[in-house]
Amino acid sequence: MSQRIDIHSHLWAEDWLPERWWESLVDIVVRENEKQGNDIARSTVRERYLPTYWDPEAEGLLERMEEAGIDRQVVFPIDWGLHMGEPETPIEDVNRYIAEIGAEHDELVTFATIDPRRDGAVEFIERALGEWGMSGLKLHPTAGFHLHDEETYRLLEVAEDHEVPVLTDSGPISAPLYSKYSHPIHVDEVLVDFPDIDLVVAHMSLGWWRDLLAIADMKVNTNLHVDISGWQDRAIEHPEEFATAVRGFVDALGADRVHFGTDDPVFDPVYTKEDWIATVERLGDRDAEPRFSRREVSTIMGDGAVEVLDG
Repeated sequence: MSQRIDIHSHLWAEDWLPERWWESLVDIVVRENEKQGNDIARSTVRERYLPTYWDPEAEGLLERMEEAGIDRQVVFPIDWGLHMGEPETPIEDVNRYIAEIGAEHDELVTFATIDPRRDGAVEFIERALGEWGMSGLKLHPTAGFHLHDEETYRLLEVAEDHEVPVLTDSGPISAPLYSKYSHPIHVDEVLVDFPDIDLVVAHMSLGWWRDLLAIADMKVNTNLHVDISGWQDRAIEHPEEFATAVRGFVDALGADRVHFGTDDPVFDPVYTKEDWIATVERLGDRDAEPRFSRREVSTIMGDGAVEVLDG
């Protein structure tokens, strides 16, 4: 039976992320409203909007999974502390807590994360993937490091030893994070130097999807994968671009290496999981090019991720 799998999501709590991040999120919400001619107070965003993202017990996530019909979901924390200032709860504790939640819920798959520049990062990831039983490595280069940096390679070596997938963010991103570190050109060396790692490049690299597709077209003999998370707004505003991008990666990599994801809790308050699922599944209803078979859509929605997560 086919599964619906969300390969890209987060668990957030107020004290798990830097204060500078929350302030930047307020800035984004206020500015997006201003662009639409709406006036919203920063205090309103801070006091009413941001708390909807906080779900340290994963109760909201599990409830939304059931409501949307998602069978399994990959979850991970974010380590932006070196770049934005340390949050109240250390990243090591956040990882361990998420690992414990995952151990209690079979429908959750947990990936570990840490900034590779941290002291003891290698030993920490070794412990997370070994002792704690986490199932993959998540990297967020926009904090200020490259995938091909020596420190990052040490973490990739641990992932390779444990035979787990690696998911890396890719594509332009809002301030105060750095877009240049997540340009898809930086996955090229990793694909060559770590040929046995299933490398999932998040968001199809968003606005740089054509650059990533150029690499995918030529790196058919590697374990490159992509996820489609973070395209919720673009898919609605530019449906032909979305369909063209997905079709391109299916043709280059195979549908089994193109994976559904949400990037929630970021989008769910505005673009619900149900709406996003429906948008992706409607790719199979297109009566004009690019077209998708039902089997391809089912593979994107989760069947392909089974092999990555369980293989």
